[in-house]
Amino acid sequence: MELHQLRHFVAVAETGSFTKGALRVAVSQPALSASVAKLERELDAKLFTRTPRTVTLTAAGRRLLEAARQILSACHRVKADLRASLSTRPFRIGVLRTLPTVHLAHLMIGLRRSMPETTIELVDGARDELAARLADRKLSAAITSAGDTGAAVRSVTLRRERYAVVVSLSHRFASCDSIALDDLQGEPFIVRSHCETFASTTKLLSERGIRTHVVYRTDQDDRAIALVASGLGLALMPELHGSADVRTITVRDFHVEREIELQWNEDEVDERLENLVAFSTSHNWRERIAS
Repeated sequence: MELHQLRHFVAVAETGSFTKGALRVAVSQPALSASVAKLERELDAKLFTRTPRTVTLTAAGRRLLEAARQILSACHRVKADLRASLSTRPFRIGVLRTLPTVHLAHLMIGLRRSMPETTIELVDGARDELAARLADRKLSAAITSAGDTGAAVRSVTLRRERYAVVVSLSHRFASCDSIALDDLQGEPFIVRSHCETFASTTKLLSERGIRTHVVYRTDQDDRAIALVASGLGLALMPELHGSADVRTITVRDFHVEREIELQWNEDEVDERLENLVAFSTSHNWRERIAS
């Protein structure tokens, strides 16, 4: 016996009609009839007396109607209590530390408008840190880079992007559509020490014999962009980063990518996740948002 079967049974009993009952629960009349018939087989009891013009409850049907109403009423109270508790509980979202601030802020504007009564909390972290917090139920969801996740974690892809070189508007690369890795030989570099591909990129440059001059190390992308714009050096960053003060240049023989996902625990019971999925998947991640 399932809840939807009880809802279908009660709809027929209260409307006195399979046709009207189907309209009440928004299913087809054949589907409703099949659901009630299955319930009767499971209970081994006839619940309705059917004639061409009327549908009336049997004695067994009258007993079940009272119990079914109590069960459905209890379910409604539980749902209402859960909604009430969720509306007062902070909605905690993990965000990848290397996600551009302007895109995150733009996304939060829409999300807060759709959930004005909800307190939204953001938690910064690297991919592994967010995965651990999600597994420990310290986050409702996480906007993070794709990686190995457990079978109990659901995800939806938000954005795939290549890594590119970011240069100042006055740099000699600024007029180029693309460059090669060898063109980076001897260039002053601003290193993003928190980058997901830091180790693999460093190894690749070493294997290619490309030596750069590190002029600054930082774990703050906004600072890296600002210093690139000042002409201090250039940086390897995901394409999504940038501003009106810098140029993003493709590196033809550097095919490193990252995939940004929204992740959440499969058994997470939080209706607010629907809003987060809707806004994050409809957000135009390719749009260059003014900072």
